[in-house]
Amino acid sequence: MNFIIASTFIDSLARLATQAQTLVKQAAFDLQLGPEHPSFQLHRLDRATDKHFWSARVNLDLRIILYRDADHLVLCYAAPHDEAYRWGQKRRFEVHPQTHAAQVVEIHERVEEVVKYIPRETPLLFGHYDSDYLLALGVPEAWLDAVRHAGEEHLDELLDRLPQEAAERLLKLACGEPVPRPVTVAETPFAHPDAQRRFRVIDNQQELRRALEYPWERWIVFLHPTQRGVVERRYGGPARVSGAAGTGKSVVALHRAAALVRSAPDGRVLLTTFSKTLAARLSQNADLLLGSDAPERARIDIVHLHKLARDTWVNTLKHKFAFINTKRFNELLQAAIARTGVAEHSPAFLKAEWEAIVNLWGIGDEEAYLGASRKGRGTRLGARQRRAVWRVFAELLAVLDEKHYMTWERLCFRLAAELAERPPLYRHVVADEAQDFGPAEFRLLRALVAPGDNDLFLCGDAGQRIYQPRFSWKAAGIEVRGRATRLTVNYRTTEQIRRFADTLLPAALDEDGDSKPESRASLSLLKGPPPEVSGYAHVNEEIAGVARRLRELTAGGFSPRDIAIFCRSETRLKERAEPALQQCGLAGHCLSDEAPPTDTHVSLGSMHRAKGLEFKIVIVMGCDEDMLPRASVLSELVDEADRAVFIEQERQLLYVACTRARERLLVTYSGRPSCFLQT
Repeated sequence: MNFIIASTFIDSLARLATQAQTLVKQAAFDLQLGPEHPSFQLHRLDRATDKHFWSARVNLDLRIILYRDADHLVLCYAAPHDEAYRWGQKRRFEVHPQTHAAQVVEIHERVEEVVKYIPRETPLLFGHYDSDYLLALGVPEAWLDAVRHAGEEHLDELLDRLPQEAAERLLKLACGEPVPRPVTVAETPFAHPDAQRRFRVIDNQQELRRALEYPWERWIVFLHPTQRGVVERRYGGPARVSGAAGTGKSVVALHRAAALVRSAPDGRVLLTTFSKTLAARLSQNADLLLGSDAPERARIDIVHLHKLARDTWVNTLKHKFAFINTKRFNELLQAAIARTGVAEHSPAFLKAEWEAIVNLWGIGDEEAYLGASRKGRGTRLGARQRRAVWRVFAELLAVLDEKHYMTWERLCFRLAAELAERPPLYRHVVADEAQDFGPAEFRLLRALVAPGDNDLFLCGDAGQRIYQPRFSWKAAGIEVRGRATRLTVNYRTTEQIRRFADTLLPAALDEDGDSKPESRASLSLLKGPPPEVSGYAHVNEEIAGVARRLRELTAGGFSPRDIAIFCRSETRLKERAEPALQQCGLAGHCLSDEAPPTDTHVSLGSMHRAKGLEFKIVIVMGCDEDMLPRASVLSELVDEADRAVFIEQERQLLYVACTRARERLLVTYSGRPSCFLQT
């Protein structure tokens, strides 16, 4: 008999208190071993339409609803007795007549209530589609009438009750997007891609334990068919996966690494990213997905790329390395200017030229600099001027080499050059948050793996680029033409938060510097209250307003660990977020690479710290006119191109902070709001 866990069971488990979750999990393990044990008091569900729905006793109050036939036992729902029975009595298990995918469907009596509720004068969204087409989209037969009578006003209520694949396709139709008739053949109802997003066959107790470990992150266990297709596809070279925040790119990267390590029993796989925090989280989730003691897990290296570069350079290749910070770099640049006597350009201009051209592209000699493209730079330089500028950089590079000083970019370029002469370190490389890698990091990724099938798999979102300017991936040595996929289903945030966040960015962006701009359109079936944007005359009023909302949220059942407050800078956190917590008696925890969120505190962090995290509630404070974009930084940028890049990154930074929210979002400011909030 196949033992199967349904996504509805995972969802219901997440709503239980911690102690109840523990009891239900233990019961799930015991059911896998033997459902006939007398302690379960297993019996057919009273007054259920589907005779295959059963009830299993967990304790005096808790029950698990099962679907059970000769070949399958499916964990469907867990709740207190009365709630569990109501859920089971209103649903039945079906194999869809056209798609042949397994579905759990609300019963016909409930459908009729919905149909009667919809006013007949409402313009119909799907009334002109024939039944055969609607069935092909995954609409259950019992729901055809309700779908035909659906209008825009009550669309959300309808979609909430349909199987996810049908809801997604109908929502696309309602938005004017054509949806082709799906054609998928599967050997069994549970093997169909539509079914695999809500059912998972469990082979052993270790796999069940992993599946139940983090019930609020069900997308780690259940993949959307589009995600599964990307994970399992064979690529004839580097591949790119893009998608707006919340579309599951990190999950795809994780599953891709797991799939590759299973397919390469004698090779190692690198799963890397830009952030130390995200690398730690990916490592934890890999333990969940594969098992921390599994042989496959031992062959996946999960580390952020700069750490890998430093460790390889120092420990493997035995070279010296000292990272140069901004203060020391400025001192050495001033000294180089003084020694060369080049006074035609200001130190601010020369620093900007270093960062945007020389350091970004790893230029090491005059010839390369003279031939380098400066397209988009606000200040033009002729050949004579370039030679004068290079004298400063040549002097600066000589000192850096003498003292073994390096930027992260120079380290990556040098390591890539050395690795190109050696056997590749990895069979496959998967990179998450690729939008925050620059040409140097791309050169290193290319050098870590031999060109070939499934060599590089890069996940990212140009809308979340906060560390790098736009550049051509092809110029950096990575060509993804014909091997690019965009994810469009948002799993993290509510539709209301998604819509608000999307207004912060253009409707389309160039993802790799070589392609036409791609539409950022996505959809979420999650619903919640609209984001709140609150302005205050003075900072003290903003602090009091946030404190008041925090008291309301905690009184409403949210715990401190559900909440994060982000500000543009650490200074704003101390000035506004910490006093707000003090006023309502809550304890804050400052996020860092070494200090991820805790179970007992409200998380506090700069917007940059929001990367890779998510919370039920996010409050973004201090979104004032002079803070987003930061006026103090803008005033120091001498080139218009640099100013444009900085403003773009600041806008995307606000987008990143807002999209960390899963259920509720509050954005506040004092005085005049940021220009990003005025669009």
